[in-house]
Amino acid sequence: MSSKNNTRILFLARRYPPSVGGIQTHCYNLYHRLIEMCSVKLVALGRDSLLHLIWFVPYCFLVSFFCVLFRRVDAIYFSDGVICSIAPFLRLFTRMRFVVTIYGLEMTYSNPIFSRMMRFGVSCCDKVAVISQITRAVSIQAGVPVEKIEIIYLGIDPPSIPKAQREALKARFEAEYGIQFGRDKIVLNFGRQVPRKGVAKFLACGVPLLNRDIKLIVSGSGPDAERIREIWEENGLYDRVLLLYLSDEELGFIRGEADLFIMPNVPYPNDVEGFGITHLECMHDGTPVVAFAVDALTESVSRGGYLIPPNDYQAFVDQVHAFFELSATEREQIEREARDYVRSEFTWDKTAAEYFDLFVGKGKAIRR
Repeated sequence: MSSKNNTRILFLARRYPPSVGGIQTHCYNLYHRLIEMCSVKLVALGRDSLLHLIWFVPYCFLVSFFCVLFRRVDAIYFSDGVICSIAPFLRLFTRMRFVVTIYGLEMTYSNPIFSRMMRFGVSCCDKVAVISQITRAVSIQAGVPVEKIEIIYLGIDPPSIPKAQREALKARFEAEYGIQFGRDKIVLNFGRQVPRKGVAKFLACGVPLLNRDIKLIVSGSGPDAERIREIWEENGLYDRVLLLYLSDEELGFIRGEADLFIMPNVPYPNDVEGFGITHLECMHDGTPVVAFAVDALTESVSRGGYLIPPNDYQAFVDQVHAFFELSATEREQIEREARDYVRSEFTWDKTAAEYFDLFVGKGKAIRR
């Protein structure tokens, strides 16, 4: 844009870098696109511990209250359902535009008190942006009026690594772990390791079915990381599965060098895969996906990958084997399809433009 719009937005982000996760990535990229379009005041928490909410939520309310009182903003954006719990109190003082993003978990949270607070907060918003059809359905089931809901997909733009640096990282990685990309069969999974991601169960039920010449690289921390390591040790998977904590730079080259990315998600009570980012980042770099058809993965892997009936580990592994049996031309075709699909459908320019339309009250989002 040659000049900024005069709209003023207060951006409240409970999850923000250097804290790591899909919501943090979404907030970071959305904020940096919006500041090119209009005036944005960011209030962000870059720490993981929930204890910080004790001071951060009241702080957000005070900042919002003074912005409302002195008419310093035109719209308030609550980046998730948790921070939106202050919306009912702010609504007592203003009719300015409120917009919230729902990722899924907020509407399925089991604690009745916090769940009620979040739902009440969401009900006070003029527009509710959801990230997939599954989060739309969950939101409607939780009582959000259909006319308030707009589906706005996440943008995907993983950081690129300069070619020289990428080649150096690749050479060092291959030397350290005794593998060679392009020759060995490499399957990848990375991200925050939580039970619904299904990695622990895949190590127990899927890896034993894989051909022994296929190596799986798993990276990430989280609540399920300890269980993943226990299963890895109990089943003696040392030579078949690499459990690592890859840096952003290492992920930057390995996303495009691995042969396949796997998403062995499982249905999990009170938790859903709202959309998913890691597999789309790999598809952006030309790496196809094999995923169980769980939650929003049925949407985000509509092209450039393979969907398998949930919990059918034999079918999942059979598809991995089938991919490696494709000719070079056939593999290039699906790699190109994955890349083109993500780079055309999930751009941050589209995502930011749709959010901006919600902030200024233009009605329905322009996409989907």
